[in-house]
Amino acid sequence: MTYTDVLFELNAKADEKYRDFIAKLVPTIDKDSIIGVRMGALRHLAREIKKEANLDIFNGAKFYYREEKLLYALCIFKMSESFDKAMEALDEFLLYIDSWEVTDLVAGEIIIDEAHIDKAFQKALSYMHSSDEYTIRLGLVIMNRKFNDDEHIDKILAALKTISTDAYYVNMAAAWLLCELYFTDKDKVDEFLSSEAISTEIKKMTRQKIRESLKK
Repeated sequence: MTYTDVLFELNAKADEKYRDFIAKLVPTIDKDSIIGVRMGALRHLAREIKKEANLDIFNGAKFYYREEKLLYALCIFKMSESFDKAMEALDEFLLYIDSWEVTDLVAGEIIIDEAHIDKAFQKALSYMHSSDEYTIRLGLVIMNRKFNDDEHIDKILAALKTISTDAYYVNMAAAWLLCELYFTDKDKVDEFLSSEAISTEIKKMTRQKIRESLKK
């Protein structure tokens, strides 16, 4: 299997109606960069790539298409030789991440073993200190999915104070994270939301998410 084969498979699975749906769901990306492949088909193709190739197959990727990015996100941690190699690949991939869809998939697919918990946490912290909208969001979503606990809450709250952008998808991820942390330590998050540490917009979004969660 070559990368040309991968692109052929992606185009063969194109769905025009789904492409239109994704264009509305992820309005920050150019519609021309959407092929229209459903996630189930991408996961199936990722499994086929894993059987027949290694991560080097992506060396020729331009990462222009949405589906290329999502496919790579599905493969990074499952096909890398080690955790360190996977994180190196992810760092190089940050340049191409341009939507919440890719950040959230990467965060969901990340594999962290016991020996690398602290290293992964420090890496997520470094992402939160970035100036790039989607790198920050990636750090926030990794924190939400992997480090939403008593052990890490203080460092996460401190890092939230350093966020350097008021971008919508960053604010949404920060609010989502704070909402989850609220159920880890209500008093700490209440105190944090009462301070001037974060923007009014994040506070508003967080309180709304907490109210919605309490209604469930």
